[in-house]
Amino acid sequence: MKAYQLLFDKLIDINPRTGMIKFNGKRMTLVSVEALGILRRDLVNTLGSARAKGFLMRYGWACGFKDGETIEKMYQWDSKQELLLAGPYLHTLEGTATVEPDIIEFDEKSLHFTGQWGNSFEVIEHINYFGKSKDPICWILVGYASGYLTKTFGEKVVVYEEACEGKGDPHCRFVAKTVDSNDEHQQKNLRYYESETLLSELDRAYKEVQELNENIIESESVQKQLTDMLLEDKDIFDTVKVMAETLQKSIIIDYFHDKVEGFFIKNCDQLLYNKWRISKELSKEFEDNIEIFPIRAHDMPLGQMIVIGNKKLDKKERMIIQRSLMVCTVQIFHQRKLLKSIGEKKEYFFEEILNNKYNQNALQRYMNVFDFNPNVPNRILTLKVYPESKKEEVLQYLISAYPNIDIFLKDNYIIMIFSEEKILGIEEFSKNIYSDIQNKFKHAKIYISLGRVAKNLKDLAKSYQDACHICDFIQLTYPTGSRVTYFEELEPVIMLLKGGNQEEMVDFCQNTIGKLVEYDRFNQGNLVITLKSYLDFNGNLQQTADDLHLSIAGLRYRLEKIESFCQVDLKTGAGRFKYQLAIGVYFALQIINENFSFENWKAL
Repeated sequence: MKAYQLLFDKLIDINPRTGMIKFNGKRMTLVSVEALGILRRDLVNTLGSARAKGFLMRYGWACGFKDGETIEKMYQWDSKQELLLAGPYLHTLEGTATVEPDIIEFDEKSLHFTGQWGNSFEVIEHINYFGKSKDPICWILVGYASGYLTKTFGEKVVVYEEACEGKGDPHCRFVAKTVDSNDEHQQKNLRYYESETLLSELDRAYKEVQELNENIIESESVQKQLTDMLLEDKDIFDTVKVMAETLQKSIIIDYFHDKVEGFFIKNCDQLLYNKWRISKELSKEFEDNIEIFPIRAHDMPLGQMIVIGNKKLDKKERMIIQRSLMVCTVQIFHQRKLLKSIGEKKEYFFEEILNNKYNQNALQRYMNVFDFNPNVPNRILTLKVYPESKKEEVLQYLISAYPNIDIFLKDNYIIMIFSEEKILGIEEFSKNIYSDIQNKFKHAKIYISLGRVAKNLKDLAKSYQDACHICDFIQLTYPTGSRVTYFEELEPVIMLLKGGNQEEMVDFCQNTIGKLVEYDRFNQGNLVITLKSYLDFNGNLQQTADDLHLSIAGLRYRLEKIESFCQVDLKTGAGRFKYQLAIGVYFALQIINENFSFENWKAL
């Protein structure tokens, strides 16, 4: 017997008297594909897609296995291949789909069988109710083919779709192979054949729904507790503590700019967090113990919540965290808005003072609000960041790191106001700030300057002006790297410019370093900067070379060119002093007048 000799009229037996239809020796009933589609829809809606798929694949497998058992006994087959090919013919005759085999290769233990399905009733019904799917959906056909081939070939065979019209492919294509324990794709499909009754599926679904309801009730209870705390204006730390104690896991709110709020259940959790924070990567070492949840508002990142425990979170814990995150987000966003509002008022207040536009009534009111005392020594620190795109990030970091210092933006500077009443050793403190920023923002250039000591409001405005001029001065004179300096270091140059005859000073500068300036302007050179660095380091070649990122040989070449232009011996104290003074005056004049040049000055 050959597979193509299977004919419908030879297999069908209709007995009107008994009301029975037999096909291939088995009693059958005529059921519309619409009815099967409704059954499919109800199974998916009741059990979920994954369980419905398993149920229908097992149903198809039972049908295919039974057909294989019957057809094998009914006929004397010419070969094993003809028996295997009889399955696709039966499938077509039964009206489920047309089958076109293309590859069939087998030996005693292994089988490889591929082909196409056309007009699959499952595709039509699935799309009618659910639309296109992301995954193949001919579940009964796959199960039927697996059952039939398992029975007739004599080894366990798994069939899967590598293409399906139900997910938008041009046709449905099946692949059948004997089971291989190392084939992950096969093992994934085998789990659907694990025998379960519809009752057990419904019972499992009911238990999941019941568990879900319990989780919802518990997570709502936690959310209500946290919402009440929010309305009572409790601190974010209180929120974190309640969450940690509820879940019995350590919870940390890791704000951007390194501010942290946390409650640790165990000391080992804190050690693990500190270790993770250094690497900032969820490697395999941390993946079972640390989970991260971003905190955002209006697409604006506010920080992240880190949860630490001895195992991964379960469904209930995740639901509690997701609901708690809503409260935390509101709390953090409100806190941020409040700080921003206070910062804007503080910025306006100090800007009025620095511009000498304040009135006594407003001054008295805001002095109390912002805890500012103008009658004690204060100093202004200005800070410039390059590139400027980092300015806002540096500002937020400083506000977070130094909450007790008045910090705000004015023009191109970040302004900090120090009170010597609160901070002892302000110069050393400024160096610490500089070091902190350098460590945090390794690829940014930072220029920090500290103005004069101000004992009253009038002097505070002067301190601000000093700090701005000095900040510009060091950015101009140290273009290759970051610097921090103070009013006291540049006071002689500033006083000289303010009290002396500036025309004579311009002549002095031009006669001293004019040729260097001219060379730099037309050749894009750095001879003036090279000379300044050399003088700043008291003639130390190695320190100068390091500062300018030059080799010793390259530095010597520049110094020889400088000496030839200026006809000066830089090894003498008098020569060094003269050129150091000229360079200081030259750069200071450029800051006072942005358009300063020797030619422009003479033209005036």
